[in-house]
Amino acid sequence: MKLLSLLHNEARKIWRSVVFWVMLGAFTALPLMIAMFNSSTAHWDAYFAELLGSIGALLVVGFSFTSAWVFGVEYTNNTIKDILVKPVPKTYTVLAKFIAIAIWNTGMAIFTFAVIAGAGSLIGVGGGSISAVLHVFWPFMAASLLIMLVSTTSAFIANLTRGYLAPIGVTFVIVIVSNVVVQLGFGPYFPWTIPVLLLTGAELHWSSMAILAATGLAGFAGTVAWWRFAENK
Repeated sequence: MKLLSLLHNEARKIWRSVVFWVMLGAFTALPLMIAMFNSSTAHWDAYFAELLGSIGALLVVGFSFTSAWVFGVEYTNNTIKDILVKPVPKTYTVLAKFIAIAIWNTGMAIFTFAVIAGAGSLIGVGGGSISAVLHVFWPFMAASLLIMLVSTTSAFIANLTRGYLAPIGVTFVIVIVSNVVVQLGFGPYFPWTIPVLLLTGAELHWSSMAILAATGLAGFAGTVAWWRFAENK
């Protein structure tokens, strides 16, 4: 019950924040722009193939931001002190935040896919069917979940730097580095490019999944450990 109560509070914070609506607007406008100006109208397979790499990079930035904001805003608004003195296990608080982030990001991923699918219909992409769209949707959601996993590092950085601006800056650096890493052929070994490569149909070795899982678990474990340390400090 404590976890559900904490999750409800986190959901209310997100829903009532300006950031929620800014993200909603961004994840409406940006996918539309990508779809309208960088797509083929010949066939749905070609349409999605051209877009998914760019959309994957957008999700990396978006999910990293949400993870950083949910934790970092407590420091920015100076509410962290109130949370730490509550007689609630801090592990529950961290879990509630990560669950809220996962729900938020899942909703954004589904919404983003709906936007690009709707844009495809508007610009007249041919040869489509519900089964063809769903054939792309499930790998898209799987890649989105992997991006959520690696985004736990942004939550850890937000706690480490006591705010959400530093992890946002780190995320943009990661996007720039990702382009270089892919060009050099090391994309399958860089955690933030692995989900995007998977999304674009690249074949990956099991070591890529191990690297991604280790990075995500490190971000999660580091965040939990930080909150336990802050509680005892």
